[in-house]
Amino acid sequence: MLNEFKNFFEVNKISKNARFLIGVSGGLDSMVVLDLAIKCGLNPAVAHVNYQLRKEESDNDAERVRKFCEKQKIPFHLNKNGLKDCKNIQIAAREIRYDFFHKLLNDHQYDYIITAHHKNDDHETFLLNALRGSGIKGLKGIPPHRKKIIRPALQFTKTQLHEYALNNSIPFGNDSSNSISKYDRNFIRNEILPIVTKRFENTEHGLSTSIDNLKRDYALLNELVNKAIHPLITKKGENLILKPSGEISKDCWFYYLNQFGFNYNQINSWIDQNSQSGKYISSDKYKLIKNRETWILSPIELNQDDFSFVKLHENENISNPLTLNCKSLNMMGVLIKDKNIGLFNKKLLRFPLVLRKWEHGDKIQPLGMKGLKKVSDILIDKKISIEEKKNIYVVLSRDEIVWIVGHVVSEKYKVILKEDLVYKMILTT
Repeated sequence: MLNEFKNFFEVNKISKNARFLIGVSGGLDSMVVLDLAIKCGLNPAVAHVNYQLRKEESDNDAERVRKFCEKQKIPFHLNKNGLKDCKNIQIAAREIRYDFFHKLLNDHQYDYIITAHHKNDDHETFLLNALRGSGIKGLKGIPPHRKKIIRPALQFTKTQLHEYALNNSIPFGNDSSNSISKYDRNFIRNEILPIVTKRFENTEHGLSTSIDNLKRDYALLNELVNKAIHPLITKKGENLILKPSGEISKDCWFYYLNQFGFNYNQINSWIDQNSQSGKYISSDKYKLIKNRETWILSPIELNQDDFSFVKLHENENISNPLTLNCKSLNMMGVLIKDKNIGLFNKKLLRFPLVLRKWEHGDKIQPLGMKGLKKVSDILIDKKISIEEKKNIYVVLSRDEIVWIVGHVVSEKYKVILKEDLVYKMILTT
């Protein structure tokens, strides 16, 4: 396993001299990954989140990881963040966890985040996405390397990790919440896979082989689509000029245009309608415009003359381009309902914040909502005129929108009553 672990970094051309941050829960998977990383000669630091959901069990996990790091002389970062009254604890926990990881990545100049996903996680993801109606992109499983996040244990099964832990006397805890099947992933893991495995003894191998086949098929599909579409493309400045051909199927056009954010229904209607010149459809970042016998694929950009960008340092007041008064507060007993006042959970913010005009493609999780929503749709819902839209600003923390100034606060950064630190921003009109 150690040799295979080392080989991951060679195959993905990742220097073992890089600075790695490993997410360690204290459970089997992450403790084994941490031990492998040390024996592989990596330079790791550890990030642990104590959600305080399992009381003493959670504290024991945190202490186990801390002691292990202390013994190995490894930097240990702890985030003690209690989760209460969450509609979906797993989603909320994941957001807190990755926000913490990325903050550490930026603050301490780590190069990569290592997570302990393994083959069985891949199998569960495959089945979940299949049941949700995913296409080949979702069925090809968890990527081993995406931007700054790497998963070198994705090549190992849970059984292999368990045997390694026992053979190497690795301390680990068992998360009692994993036995609760009310969550979809736990239901697949606890209720479905054991039955399937009992009937089909090669279930793990079969699922892994199917996922590997889908990864190859997806790569081949992209290669063939690009080969078919490439002769029909001419680049002109920032735009791509596409020449539609009856020999190219709707599916082929969809797989090409999907990388620019267009969905199947958009492309299907676009081709069927044979729209007049000047008509267009939009994704978050692109427009597809009909221009006589061609289509123009154009990035959506705001007029540069309308763009402003300001860094907001902690407790700083500004008067241009907006007048904002900002300050930190201790415990609040009453939440103020005023559209010109933004209240935020300060410990989730990373300074300096950024103030800029909104852009097409911007998204926020509005207060009280589960998912993201386009800022453009919010402005439409609020019946903001075209002229007013030109002067709408957003505040960002770590490239995430926390406030559409004067309109919407992010659910992810909301204030919880009796939170010990609140950050208040007042817009003066």
